[in-house]
Amino acid sequence: MSRQKSAAGAANRHSITEGVIWQQLLLFFFPILFGTFFQQLYNTVDAVVVGQFVGTEALAAVGGTTATLVNLFVGFFTGLASGATVTISQFFGAKQDDMVSQSVHTAIAFSIAVGAVMMAVGLLGAPFALRAMGTPESVMDYATTYLRIYFIGIIPNLIYNMGAGILRAIGDSRRPLLFLIAGCFTNIVLDLLFVVKLGMEVAGAAWATIISQAVSAILVILVLTKTSESYKLHLKKLRMDKTLVR
Repeated sequence: MSRQKSAAGAANRHSITEGVIWQQLLLFFFPILFGTFFQQLYNTVDAVVVGQFVGTEALAAVGGTTATLVNLFVGFFTGLASGATVTISQFFGAKQDDMVSQSVHTAIAFSIAVGAVMMAVGLLGAPFALRAMGTPESVMDYATTYLRIYFIGIIPNLIYNMGAGILRAIGDSRRPLLFLIAGCFTNIVLDLLFVVKLGMEVAGAAWATIISQAVSAILVILVLTKTSESYKLHLKKLRMDKTLVR
């Protein structure tokens, strides 16, 4: 009986190809739409909190060229995650379980590898990138601090985006949204704690962001490791397949 319930739950969760098409598409689409909104909310909350409790220079540092660079990197990797989503969804729809598993492990391993490279580039290149974009010297220290701390936590950000893409590939757009909302509320609470209560200024806002993104990443990884379906993640099997990466 438990197997029958499990099978029924799986059928309900992956029923995007069944029923009234426009209804299924809307049910799948709206969580993605709201997810985009909440993903942009991270930097907005940081900017509001530091603007209110630190000053205009801190606001300019968090909400100016820094935000542009952050959105550039996140947007770039979100595009790569979309590519992985297409590949995994094709294998999942064709019921090629071995290829689904291989694609999932390749995608997460790729996230970690690219995240490590981006972290190194961000830590070293942050001041050069900010100056190339004409960041005023008056906010350079704040902007560099925020950007470098942000890149320290870039790997959890990329893992969340890739993990969310994997879940969407199998027809689940609701849980990635819930995890993102959980991260956003964590960010708000930590912003108030670090910036207002502890007086950590821009650094506090940056640490709040990367910790909250780590929360979302952990929730996604827990779902992927606890499932019994073909997209189950085994941490010991993390490796990249060159063909799938291409």
